[in-house]
Amino acid sequence: MKRLTNKQKKTILWSLPVVILAAIAFITVPSLLPESYDSMKRSVVTVECGEYYEILSRGRVIACCNNINADTTLHAVSVKPDSDTERKAMVCGCWINRFTFMPSCQGRILTVSPFTTDTRLISMANRNIGTMIEKTIKRAEEMLATDRRRETEMDYYLNTHNVKDEGYNAIAAYAEENKKKKDSLQHSINLLKSLQQKKGLKIRRKSRYTLVYPVNAKKANRIACRILPEESGKTPRSTIVLQTKGKFMPEDANSLYGFDVFCLIPEKGDTISIAGVFGLTKNSLPNTALQKPNIFRGTTISTERHATPELLAPQGAPIFNRNGYFIGINNKGGIVK
Repeated sequence: MKRLTNKQKKTILWSLPVVILAAIAFITVPSLLPESYDSMKRSVVTVECGEYYEILSRGRVIACCNNINADTTLHAVSVKPDSDTERKAMVCGCWINRFTFMPSCQGRILTVSPFTTDTRLISMANRNIGTMIEKTIKRAEEMLATDRRRETEMDYYLNTHNVKDEGYNAIAAYAEENKKKKDSLQHSINLLKSLQQKKGLKIRRKSRYTLVYPVNAKKANRIACRILPEESGKTPRSTIVLQTKGKFMPEDANSLYGFDVFCLIPEKGDTISIAGVFGLTKNSLPNTALQKPNIFRGTTISTERHATPELLAPQGAPIFNRNGYFIGINNKGGIVK
């Protein structure tokens, strides 16, 4: 094997810093460039969020409910989560890199939590869970008594009239809905009374996040996500960082860089661009994710707020300054990152 000459060795040594600098530039330069309209659109994601409360006995889940009311009664108690128990919402978000100057997304999504949870209410409920269940039973029994009176009244009407009478069909339909509600309340009361016999009761919040992304104009795929607690703890309140199962990302996804090297925060009255799905609201259906993201122009009313309508600025939509740099996501008209 031919040995290198001193000149060749010097050439290699001098070249190493150049190669290293070139590699660093190749990695970091994209993070310093503004986003094009196309890359803004490709950074947008749609997330389906679900939330409910689990009731545990000595660490084992035995029931769940939709929410804890302000008076610390439980709402919509059932044995397992269903369409009545789980609250659902749709929000936007964006692919985000973990590190400032290098590609490091690995399926990370920056978005907002659509549900407002008072942790003090959960603590209060756990301190007085027996009283809470008793109050919930009493409230449900009062509602059940009302539904039974209505049932008696409507049964009398239906037994003394027939389909030829005006309004008969409407009252018959109402009677059927009332019966379903009455049966559901009775089931909840029975379940709540069974909970009173259990030991070591505790209640906790359960959240679920799913990436919903289009594969064509008629079909959307779903990928489960998990919250990254450590990274979410470093973001402003109500924002969270998710990661998709298997660190999945669509092939054309564009991940954004969050850094403050430039003067990114706009002044009052500055132009901004918001990338999002038109008309996406908390109550939108998952098929809304089939729509392609758009870019909407807006203006700021302060360094932290903008005046863009909700239809054009969905919750969690990424926001860019007039030069195309990512400055945060939308949260009820606020710019947070």
